[in-house]
Amino acid sequence: MGAKDPGASQKPAKVVYPAVGDQEEYHDVVSGTQAGRPGDQSNQQAVMVDSTGQQNTMIKSVKSGLPEEPAPIAVYAATPFNAQDPASSKQPITAAGVEDKKDFKYFQRQTEIHWYGWIAMTFYVCAFIFYMYVRIAHSLDLGKGYIWYGIYLLCVEVLGFTTTIIYGLNLLWNPVIEQFPEDPESPGKPKVRLPYHVRVCVPCYKEDLEILRRTILAAYDAVLPAGCSRTIYLCDDGKDPRKRKWCESMGKEVVYVSGRVRAPGEMNGKSGNMNNALNQIYPKEYAIPGNELVCVFDADQVAKRDFFLKTLPYFDAGDDIGMVLSPQCFHNLNLHEDIFNHSNIHFWEYMQPGYDALGFISCTGTNFLVRAQAVMEVGGSPMYTMTEDYALGMELKKFGWHCRYVQEYLAIGEAPHEVRNMYQQRSRWTKGHFQIMFNPKVCPLFQSKLSWGMRILYSSGVWAYMCAAISTPTFIMIPLITIWIGVFPLVITRWLTLGLTIYSVATQMVLYYVRHPNHTEALWFAAVANSLLWWTYIKACWRAITAKLFCSVITFKATAKGPGKLENSAFRDLWLPGLSFILLMISVGVAIWQLFTGAAVLSPLCISMLWAIYNAIPPYLILHFAIFGRGLPLQYMCKLCFVLGWFCGIAALVVMWIIKVYNPREYNGGIAQNESIGVLFRKIHNET
Repeated sequence: MGAKDPGASQKPAKVVYPAVGDQEEYHDVVSGTQAGRPGDQSNQQAVMVDSTGQQNTMIKSVKSGLPEEPAPIAVYAATPFNAQDPASSKQPITAAGVEDKKDFKYFQRQTEIHWYGWIAMTFYVCAFIFYMYVRIAHSLDLGKGYIWYGIYLLCVEVLGFTTTIIYGLNLLWNPVIEQFPEDPESPGKPKVRLPYHVRVCVPCYKEDLEILRRTILAAYDAVLPAGCSRTIYLCDDGKDPRKRKWCESMGKEVVYVSGRVRAPGEMNGKSGNMNNALNQIYPKEYAIPGNELVCVFDADQVAKRDFFLKTLPYFDAGDDIGMVLSPQCFHNLNLHEDIFNHSNIHFWEYMQPGYDALGFISCTGTNFLVRAQAVMEVGGSPMYTMTEDYALGMELKKFGWHCRYVQEYLAIGEAPHEVRNMYQQRSRWTKGHFQIMFNPKVCPLFQSKLSWGMRILYSSGVWAYMCAAISTPTFIMIPLITIWIGVFPLVITRWLTLGLTIYSVATQMVLYYVRHPNHTEALWFAAVANSLLWWTYIKACWRAITAKLFCSVITFKATAKGPGKLENSAFRDLWLPGLSFILLMISVGVAIWQLFTGAAVLSPLCISMLWAIYNAIPPYLILHFAIFGRGLPLQYMCKLCFVLGWFCGIAALVVMWIIKVYNPREYNGGIAQNESIGVLFRKIHNET
């Protein structure tokens, strides 16, 4: 690969999202500048193309070096882990899985208090209590006809509080990251307690061979600690003979597994594919040694050279460490135009470290290692949901296994940038979560093996989807109702303005806490994506409910990558953002017309106009992306919208401070009858 020192750092890892064009490992694998592999013809061709300098080899498929189409395949099975010496598996290498636990090393989790998190959360809870008092005592005097409107908005605000509290829990403690000693006999490498054998599984279906080649070669070239070994398995559900022939050319360290018969109505093809290989590698009649690890890479995830050097030592902390996770990043992603929030920085760099400190296992489906004993004890990769990663984390927790999180990006993949692909991916995630919640057998709330804290955390994803599905359309409709009908759901007073200001500041202190200034924009993109996906959440919930009621099966649809990705033609995904944007902009125009024709500027009309502009930002950005694509214009518009969004929020608060009082009861139960707000009822009033 490159000249980069493959040795493991002995200092605590620091999360730094790789910049576009600065992902050396990815480019090295694709351009073929790594050391040659046995029989890898495609790599030899890649070196030749790269040396000429005439072609861009970053993502280009070197088809001339790929194997020609061989005969159709039948069944290709993996060899059991103990095929060389079956008797060796009678006694595991570690005490894990043995009745005598005297040599068992238990993991002792160490954490440290994050003082900012405690201060921010304490302030937030106090601000919420004060705001609720003000809302109930000073803002609900809307009259009998519209008090329900004010109460409904109050309930929606409480929903928002619950999701913020759950997010804020991750800010209260930080995990203590161990410093791994260097192996004196192998300078630059960490010393590990056991001679780990890593079984790298790359599940695939119809992905292009060139994409898989990059992933497998990166795993092949990744440096291992001294005494450790690896075997790579291409788990091909697509039964592609070209992939099989290429694997055979790589030697005995790359094994082709295929030919399984998919069960009728199979819900999760990836889990079925993985379990097929795992059951072949680990027969039930043999005890699994504690040094056996399974590593999973999605088809597009290219591991860095030091992936195993940075992850394997975490298993030494205890024989009950069942999983080690690492975050995901993408070579084709620019963080300044990430309107779909693919970078997920708020999750990888703020939530996952908090989960590590809390002992919560949040598996994310790729770039992770799991102890073979653990995954086989829970029955393999879960088949009862489309989100097998989320379910696997919960199953491991139920069986008492622990997880560690590596705060460093160690593999680079490809993010879907087509609108249809993006919505399909998020829909699959959402459906999978709802599938689990609506299944009494596996619903986290009913799992007696989980503590109540863990039950709440494992339910928090679905709760967040539901809250977003309710709050987002509510906050879109409120300014429209005010502008067109003249009904505002609040009595504006000095007390309300004070409470809202304090509560808004406290909320931003929690949601926009960042360790790096550049992350502020990334956290804003998370809010943008959430606003774009509320209809997806509703559809996914409905699909999961109907599947449960009518016993239908929700099928797994993999996210297409490379040449097989879906085209960017997704009217069924864009019609709602387009309709929302049109309605919001027309309403802004109507509000401006009212202001120029005599309506009071300092009124709920002005607040609603600013609110409508704020709400129009997410749908505008996705329409801009769909029409003009990525590039500098989108980046500039994202920066402009970022500033505009903050301006609208602050300006709305300023207007509230200037308004002395606004009580809808003065206008006949909330319907405005003067010229301050309400174009529809203003017209009716003037004509009558």
